[in-house]
Amino acid sequence: MTNASGKGSTTPKPSRHSAASLIGICLIVVALPSLYLGATMPGVIGYSLIAISVMALVAALGIGYNQLVKSKGDTKIDLEASSESAFELNQSVEPVSKPLSLSADVEAMVVFDTEYLLDTMDGDRDMVTMLLEVFVDEHLDDGHKIVKALQAGDLDQVQMISHSLKGVSASLGTEQIHALAEQIEHEAKNQANSEKLENLGELLKMVFTPAALAIQAFMDESAEIKSRHPTQEDSSLGEQSEEASHHEEVSNYAATELNASKQEATIAEHSRLGEEPGATLSSDWLDVNALREAMDGDEDTVCMLLEIFIEDNAGKGQVLVAAVSEPGQQDHALNIVHALKGVAANLSARPLRECCGVAEAKFKQNEPVSVEECRAIEQTLNQTIASAEAYLAKSAIGA
Repeated sequence: MTNASGKGSTTPKPSRHSAASLIGICLIVVALPSLYLGATMPGVIGYSLIAISVMALVAALGIGYNQLVKSKGDTKIDLEASSESAFELNQSVEPVSKPLSLSADVEAMVVFDTEYLLDTMDGDRDMVTMLLEVFVDEHLDDGHKIVKALQAGDLDQVQMISHSLKGVSASLGTEQIHALAEQIEHEAKNQANSEKLENLGELLKMVFTPAALAIQAFMDESAEIKSRHPTQEDSSLGEQSEEASHHEEVSNYAATELNASKQEATIAEHSRLGEEPGATLSSDWLDVNALREAMDGDEDTVCMLLEIFIEDNAGKGQVLVAAVSEPGQQDHALNIVHALKGVAANLSARPLRECCGVAEAKFKQNEPVSVEECRAIEQTLNQTIASAEAYLAKSAIGA
């Protein structure tokens, strides 16, 4: 037979303790009556019985003491054997790995800095919400992608994902994600050991959870605010005559076609000169170089911002012109130029920012802003949108 520690064991033999105990009991049983009889009987017989009784009791006590000492010794041996078995069992168990935890520096960072992001977007919650929706759609599972790429040994893919995530997370104020993405990119470039990179990837997955919850809470809050304070829609556009609407559409179409022709001519000229058109394609209306630098060179983020700008502001110039034409809509017009000024500043669209800034100052000082000034803003906005579209088209061709 084998015990729990794997050592052999034998069938226990009958113990001598039981026989010794029986002898001791017999001595006590004989000694006590003899002692009593010896005490009651006179003469030599009485003294003899007393002496025999005392010797029997001493012998019984000796047997009992001997058994007690042996019992303690056996217990000690059993305890030592048990301790040895437990030690061997512990030695055979593999050590449990320590749980992953963030460094003190990363843990102290902000999960999602809403104030920074709102300040960057000049308080435009709609723009911020749109950016966050794109981030959630495009990057929420980047942690899993990085871990999967690491398991496949594809460090190039790890660098690409972490670099893109680093730029986007920095612009959105998700500091913990940014810090870990930066570490992963650095370690991947330096060919760090796979265990360290996988640990960083797992930590990145871990910090995505609180960031996603904070982002979702912000978007829910923004939706609630928007439902309580809906934006004013331009009802006057629907009241315009069909002829005026048709004329407006034709004018806008002609302007768009003209802008597209100019952009195509610019691209062709740069191509003829052998220059890279991406850097100077829309320098008159949109400083893409400055925007790219602000986004830490992340081309994907630049394109994402331009796409959001186009989608969110197409037709906003018409709304502005209609608002300034209607009595009592000055606050609405002020909100439009204020939002456009902030977006233009973030996108490095200097002409749009300047003309919106002038109009905003007039609105705030209760000075009249003419329809012609608003039409000039509309044209500048259309030019900026056309420049953004041309840049995106060129980027798509280059990709």
